[in-house]
Amino acid sequence: MIIGIDASHANKDKRTGVEEYCFQMIQEFKKIIPPDVRVILYSTGELLPELSALPKNWEVKILKWPLKKLWSQFRLAYELWKNSVDVYFSPGQLLPFFAPKNSAVTVHDSAFEAFPSAYRFFGRQYLKLMNRLIVKKASIILTSTEFNKKELLKYYGKLFQDETILKDKIKVVPLAYDSTKYNLDVPLEKNIYGDYILSIGRLEEKKNTRRIMEAFDSLKKDFSDLKLVLVGSPGAGYEKVKQAIENSPNKKDIILPGFVPSQKMPSILKQAKVFVFPSQYEGFGIPVLEALAVGVPVVAGDVEALKEVGGDALEYAVVDSVQDISVKIAGLLSDNDKCNQKIELGLKLVKNFSWENTAKQSLGYLL
Repeated sequence: MIIGIDASHANKDKRTGVEEYCFQMIQEFKKIIPPDVRVILYSTGELLPELSALPKNWEVKILKWPLKKLWSQFRLAYELWKNSVDVYFSPGQLLPFFAPKNSAVTVHDSAFEAFPSAYRFFGRQYLKLMNRLIVKKASIILTSTEFNKKELLKYYGKLFQDETILKDKIKVVPLAYDSTKYNLDVPLEKNIYGDYILSIGRLEEKKNTRRIMEAFDSLKKDFSDLKLVLVGSPGAGYEKVKQAIENSPNKKDIILPGFVPSQKMPSILKQAKVFVFPSQYEGFGIPVLEALAVGVPVVAGDVEALKEVGGDALEYAVVDSVQDISVKIAGLLSDNDKCNQKIELGLKLVKNFSWENTAKQSLGYLL
């Protein structure tokens, strides 16, 4: 048996949530795929040192492509047509126009359907095309929450005369976090920020960055020494975020470190007073698990996927209410009993999530 895996998303130094998932799946698959199964990784270039140590039954095919876009649709598609595999797995929500009959794809969310303003026009059209191709041609669709499954059925069930055809394809397999990096024993680097609340994610409308800042302005009235650290790169609608920073009376206490290397993130996260994640749309929310794992309480958006993942361990705020976001953060900052209760619930919750379990469940469907 031959399994082909798209490694292009995993093979990046700076990994966001989707790319981290792709990376972790390959690393875990190395441990559990039987030695009699041949595995081929497809990449646009040389593998990162972390990825390049391969079992004997694994190999990498570097498929050169002169353009920045459409590698999977043309170069990878040609490779799969020329040298077929028994099962093809795409962890990055892309399916080549030509793919083997037995193809499995992970769909991380349908945010571009529900929140179109967060995407550029042509990017949104491409993602729609991809999802339509996936639901029609993939034999298995992996996704991380029941919410994501419902979203797929809502937007694409109408493409089938019988919606159960799509429903039966979709398998819910929760994501996880890296427990070797995110735990109570994280080594702490020097705290250069003081007392701060922290948010991680693109600085954009969908992540509710502007309302986080407005809530912070409100908090400063009672917590004068508090700072806000926003880790992430600019995203869609950043102009509004930038303007809000300039207009803030507390802009000197709003810190924008940009993209933070993964080895530094656990320490920065663990030293935060509260992790703030009032995203308006999420398919899962890996940073929530990472915060809980290092013992930091979380204020999250009251959206379905985050509630599904976080249960009682999170404090939920109405995503379009600056006041509610501010009140929920203030509650954790000022009430030690509530804060400690949420921390304890969080530490219990994260025990249910591991990349090992995610990979085992996923491989079961692939095989």
